[in-house]
Amino acid sequence: MKRILATLSLSLFLGACASGSGTDVFGGNSSSGGLGVNSMVKMAVDNQCRTELANRNEWRVIALAMTAEKQREWEDKICGCASEEAMQQITANDMMQMVNTSTRNQAVAGITARTVTACVKRLYR
Repeated sequence: MKRILATLSLSLFLGACASGSGTDVFGGNSSSGGLGVNSMVKMAVDNQCRTELANRNEWRVIALAMTAEKQREWEDKICGCASEEAMQQITANDMMQMVNTSTRNQAVAGITARTVTACVKRLYR
């Protein structure tokens, strides 16, 4: 029964991502700013990114040399890119983990790690 529910949930999530109609799984219109799956993933990745940046010693050292405004600007660049890139980096396995509350944090951390790495490389080119 759990497999059927998980498969159905995954189908709904992937169907909403693939459809070009702008309607998300929860019935909202994603183009009108509704909280759809994409928005929730982006918000989770952005939040996780900022938390991880704040916990990194390298970021702390670099941030000491910046003003608070400049630090926010770089956080916005890095984490904004990561949250936008998240939908290109997400896998079916990640989506399954996001459905399960016990593995959601692990999935967000994995997506964030992949996207932040890609964005930092892109920003430093």
